[in-house]
Amino acid sequence: MKYFLLILAILIHIVLISCQSNDNSQTKTGDNRLGGRIIIGVNNDIETLNPIFTESALAQEIVHLMLLGLADLDENSEFSPELAESWKSSDDYLKLTYHLRKDALWSDGLPVTAEDVKFTYDLLMDTLVASPRQGACDFIKNITIVDSFTVTFEFTEAYPTQLFDTAGEILPKHVLDKVERKELKNHDFGRNPISSGPFKLKKWVSQQYLELEPNDKYFGRRAYLDQVIFKIVPDKTNLLMQLKSGEIDMVSDVPASEIESLKKSKSGLTVYQVDGRVYYYLGYNGKNPLFSDKEIRRALSMALDRHKIIEALLYGYGKPCLGPLAPMVKWAFNEDVKEIPYNPEAAKVDLKNAGWQDNDGDGILDKNGKKFEFTLSCATGNQLKADVAVIAQEQLKKIGIKVNIEMLEWTTFIDQIQSKNFDACVNGWSTPYYVDPTPVFHSGSTDMFNFISYANPKVDELIEKGRVEMDQQKAADIWKEFHKILYEDQPYTFLFWIDQAVAVNNKYKNVTPLALSSVYNLENWYIGSGN
Repeated sequence: MKYFLLILAILIHIVLISCQSNDNSQTKTGDNRLGGRIIIGVNNDIETLNPIFTESALAQEIVHLMLLGLADLDENSEFSPELAESWKSSDDYLKLTYHLRKDALWSDGLPVTAEDVKFTYDLLMDTLVASPRQGACDFIKNITIVDSFTVTFEFTEAYPTQLFDTAGEILPKHVLDKVERKELKNHDFGRNPISSGPFKLKKWVSQQYLELEPNDKYFGRRAYLDQVIFKIVPDKTNLLMQLKSGEIDMVSDVPASEIESLKKSKSGLTVYQVDGRVYYYLGYNGKNPLFSDKEIRRALSMALDRHKIIEALLYGYGKPCLGPLAPMVKWAFNEDVKEIPYNPEAAKVDLKNAGWQDNDGDGILDKNGKKFEFTLSCATGNQLKADVAVIAQEQLKKIGIKVNIEMLEWTTFIDQIQSKNFDACVNGWSTPYYVDPTPVFHSGSTDMFNFISYANPKVDELIEKGRVEMDQQKAADIWKEFHKILYEDQPYTFLFWIDQAVAVNNKYKNVTPLALSSVYNLENWYIGSGN
């Protein structure tokens, strides 16, 4: 009998050990990637952790480490599952149904359900809530709960960006249901949210730091790092000094002028060059006869050395821009569009063929007694734009074109270009992850952002087709043709995309910053050996 009891005791002991090894903290798994912390230096505190009120990019990045959406963009700018495991549109694209995963929990242990999804979008649609994301609901007609893990969005019309509008971060109904809608913005949830993602809030000291820790109720694998600290360092010089000294481990937006200094500092940093979504351009007023001929605009583009500008002003942290479609939106980007080469001699030939030559020997091209001279407008307060204007002035002078630079206070600059009272301008656009160039390049948008009065019936036709085409492959063909024609027209001299420089201590492994987020997949980062 005593042998039976001994064996029974051993078996119980084995079972207990087995149960302990399944502990969600994974501290007993022997995974040497677990543990440690990262300190991320930022210049400013954030406004809130409630995703329906966040506006800054930093706040949105931090929030998404804690609160997931139904789906999110991946490294290919395609939607991948998060809280939803799948989704499907109706044949007429007027309904979109999400099937939620059944193992997603809030950090307080309750399940994430279709009730939470409907509740979140009811809030977004409510004018009393006054969310800056309310525009996402412009075409949402109704939200129906099919069952606890299935929810259907019904739309007033079919349009291609339905996923962008419906896949955002979800809020917990059981926490916020009783809150007065008009009081929601100031509710404590914005300071102390519960989580559905890989991290949860541990502590937030205003104007000092915000600390995250792994969420033990997260449906995925536990985050490797034990602590993620966003340290607020308002002074940019001090921020970089702390990065070099090792007081902080990461800065996500290093000025291009400081990159070489960081690399030479022997501070053990890796600088990641991340594709940007902001492009700069010279825009030509289509109402000015000087710029009415696309061959003239093309000649101007050939006279500008974009690669030299990128090297001189961005220290190499940029790429030539070949149109308004960001290369990261891979499905729509036309890889066959080739960069207009820097060739000032060919530019001179094209201008001469168009009747522009120096007839009086003063170094400036003329035609029918009129000089090729124009004013390049630029807003003050942006040194990069001012430097671009100076380089453009110098390079165009070499082919016989006189450029006068006019620096204007921002509101005056905007008033000028909106009223079409300018010759040409230096400006930039930040592009979205979806494709809809209507506000900038459709001829019907001259009262919006088509400041240059660009008009091409074929481009209008392609935009009108592309913005309603629901089949992505067909839409891709439309946008690639649009891309090709627009670049041939050169309504702008497209100059460069500005890349982001993300500096991270090289002891961290599996680091994958993207334009989507400098802390993309942070739950997969870990401290490795050999740093």
